[in-house]
Amino acid sequence: MLYKITNKEAFAAKIPHHIFNLNVILTHLAMSKVALELGHGSPLNFIMIPIISIMVISYLYFKSQQKAQEDSWFVAAHWTLAWRRGRILIISYLVAITIFIVVTLIGSLLGGGMMMNDFSTDGSSTPIHEKITMFLSAVIVFFTLLVMFLQEGISVYDAGKGIIDPSITKYLPRDEHSNEELPDKKDGQRTTSTNETL
Repeated sequence: MLYKITNKEAFAAKIPHHIFNLNVILTHLAMSKVALELGHGSPLNFIMIPIISIMVISYLYFKSQQKAQEDSWFVAAHWTLAWRRGRILIISYLVAITIFIVVTLIGSLLGGGMMMNDFSTDGSSTPIHEKITMFLSAVIVFFTLLVMFLQEGISVYDAGKGIIDPSITKYLPRDEHSNEELPDKKDGQRTTSTNETL
C-alpha cells in the first residue's frame, strides 16, 4: 500500500531496516568468523552471537513502541515490521539451539560413536553427531538470515517510496492521524510489497 510521506519520514523509516541488516553483517558474519578462529570450532564460543543479536532485536522492539507514541504511523510501522522480522530470527535461534541440545544430550546418554578431527594443533576430536548437529543448526539460522536480509533490503526501498504491506495494521492499527493512503499507480510501478514477512 502507498502512503503520503515526507522526505524526513522516508529517511526515518529506513533506519530500522539498516539496523537489522547491520546486525546480520556485523554480528553473524564478522563475529562468527572471529568465534570460529579463536574458539577452534567449539560451539560454546558461538553463544555470544545470538545474545548480541537478541539485544539488537530488543532495541528494535522498544524503539518501535516509542515510535508508535512519538512518530508518524508510517515510520512506526516500519520499526514494527523490522521488529516482527527480528522475532522470526529469534525463533530460528531457539529451534537451532533446541536441536543442538537435544541431539547432544542423546549423544552423551548413548555414549561412544564416531569421532571427527577438529583440525587443531593439539589433535583434539569431537563426536561426529555434535559436528553434524552444529552444522544443521547453523543452516537453519543461515537461511533465516538470508531471507530476512533480502526482505529488509526490499523494505529500505519501500520506505523511501512510501510503501508498506497493509497487513502491518494488525500490529499497528491506523487512526485519524495516520499517513494518508494514496491510490495505487497504474504505470506498473511497484506500490505493494509482495514479499513481506510479519
